[in-house]
Amino acid sequence: MDKVSIVVPVYNMGDKIESCVQSLINQTYSDIEVILVDDGSKDDSYERCRRLTEIDSRIIALHTENRGSGPARNFGIDHAKGRYIYFPDADDYLESDAISILVNAMESGEYDLVVFGFKNVNQNGKEISIKKYSESSLYGDVIRSHYSPYMTTSSEYGIQGAPWNKFFDMRVIRENKIEYPPLRRHQDEGFIARYMCYAKHVHFIEDVLYTYYVNDLQKEWQKYPVDYIDAVIGLYESRKETILTWNKEDRLIQEMIAKEYICNVIKSLELSFSPKMKFSAHERKKWIEQNIVKAKLKIYNVTDTLGTYQKFVMKLVKKSKLSSLYLILKIKVFAEKCGLLRYRRKR
Repeated sequence: MDKVSIVVPVYNMGDKIESCVQSLINQTYSDIEVILVDDGSKDDSYERCRRLTEIDSRIIALHTENRGSGPARNFGIDHAKGRYIYFPDADDYLESDAISILVNAMESGEYDLVVFGFKNVNQNGKEISIKKYSESSLYGDVIRSHYSPYMTTSSEYGIQGAPWNKFFDMRVIRENKIEYPPLRRHQDEGFIARYMCYAKHVHFIEDVLYTYYVNDLQKEWQKYPVDYIDAVIGLYESRKETILTWNKEDRLIQEMIAKEYICNVIKSLELSFSPKMKFSAHERKKWIEQNIVKAKLKIYNVTDTLGTYQKFVMKLVKKSKLSSLYLILKIKVFAEKCGLLRYRRKR
């Protein structure tokens, strides 16, 4: 039986970490280690993690200064002893037979990545949607040669996104020195793309093994740093070092990544209305103008792949109509706060 390392970054999850860990130690697959990495929490998360080590010897509690979930996971990787590794979030739920199914799926062939299904559930416990994959296996070089079908979680065989519906081979990580990039957001996307540079054989399975709890707008904003724009730019730089190198003739993937970048930059502009920013209206307008320049947003083309809202924002950006842009961003944020637009997911 091969050991599986389960690395969980923890930040201010004192009220939720115990239920998450319970779903991990209740796994039918017994040869696991659960590595809880407290990322400089301001609540009692680390103390709760330490207490959990007393109830099960397979639990390890570590503590670092607050640097974000990416560096926290890297710290967990450094301490991991497993043959395989898995990265759930601290506020979600894993089915009790998940690790057993994933080990079997990994070892049923010469696979180094397993991708599986998940449920989206709101904070009231209501199922919003379910993502299920059809059983399939594909070689890594085939995937990389035409990556657009794997770029979004919503696509039939989406790979990019969060790490919690993927099961990784520790040898691939060790041999290629793969790490999460030190970004405050989108570090998961960067890690998965880095891993896919070396994946040789990917196994998609039908099982739905993970429950993912979505956040409302207020909780979502609490998770975004004030320097989110730096993470957006950092992710794009990571894309240029990974996905955009695999097939330089693939125009579709280039368009998808440009669209992703534009949407993320616009999201960062919306976040200027977050209470964290503590801006006056004048300061907010100035900040928006500065970050449009920082992100070089004007050089990107408005394509048909953008949504109506993003197209309108980009037209205002290109025409330097800052006052109109400010107004449309304010209306969008207000609509979300009032529940006129659907809640977003945690990422």
